[in-house]
Amino acid sequence: MHQSVIDALPGFFKQYEGKVNFMYLDLKGLVTVGLGHLCDPVDQALKLEFGPKGGGGAVGGGEVTAEFNTVKARTDLKGQGSAAFDAITHLQLSDNGIATMAREDAASIEKYLTTNPAAKPYYANFRSWPADAQLGILGIAWGVMPIPNFGWHDFPVACRDENWLTAAKQCRISSPIAAGRNEAHELMFMNAAAVKSNKDDYTELVWPLRRGTTVLGEGNLW
Repeated sequence: MHQSVIDALPGFFKQYEGKVNFMYLDLKGLVTVGLGHLCDPVDQALKLEFGPKGGGGAVGGGEVTAEFNTVKARTDLKGQGSAAFDAITHLQLSDNGIATMAREDAASIEKYLTTNPAAKPYYANFRSWPADAQLGILGIAWGVMPIPNFGWHDFPVACRDENWLTAAKQCRISSPIAAGRNEAHELMFMNAAAVKSNKDDYTELVWPLRRGTTVLGEGNLW
C-alpha cells in the first residue's frame, strides 16, 4: 500500500475504532485491544508485548494469560464499553505498539485481499489504486470482508472495475459502527474518483480533505 496510507492508519482507526491500551470485551464477548484488534484466543494476546500500566518492561506470558482470563470472564461488563474494563486490568500496550499493530493488521488485510481466492478476483489491483481507495477498503475490511461470501456484490465488482463513484454508493456497512465512519469511506471513494479523473498523484492521500473535479457524464462530484 502507499506510504501515505500507512502513515494515516493509526490516526484513522484511532478516530473510528478508538484507542484502548488495555484488554476489554467487544460486543461479541471477544477480547480486544488497541484499535479494535482481536487478541482472542489467548495465543493471540501472547504475541503482543504488554507491560504494567504504571510503566516498566514487558511482562511474561503468565501475567498476560491471567489478565486475558480475567477480562474474558467478565461478560457482565460486555456492552458497557472499553472503559468498564479499565479498573479490572493491570497491563497495557504502548502507543507505539498499537501503531505497529495497526500497520501489521493492515498488511494482513492487504495480503488477504490480493491473494485469497474469494477476494482476489475483485481486489487483485489494490496496490495500484489511489491512496483514498486503499484506505477506504481497509476501513471496511477492518470489520467485515466485502466479498460475495458475506453478502457484498455491487461493491466488490465496482472495485474490480475501479469504478470509484459506484464504490462510494455501495460501501456502507450496515452493522453498528462509529458515527461518521460510513461517510468517511464514501468520501474516500469519491476522492479516488476525482483523483482518477484528474490524473492526480495516486500515492497522495486526500482524506480527510475533499478533492473536487468534473467527471464526464457524471456532473460535478462536489
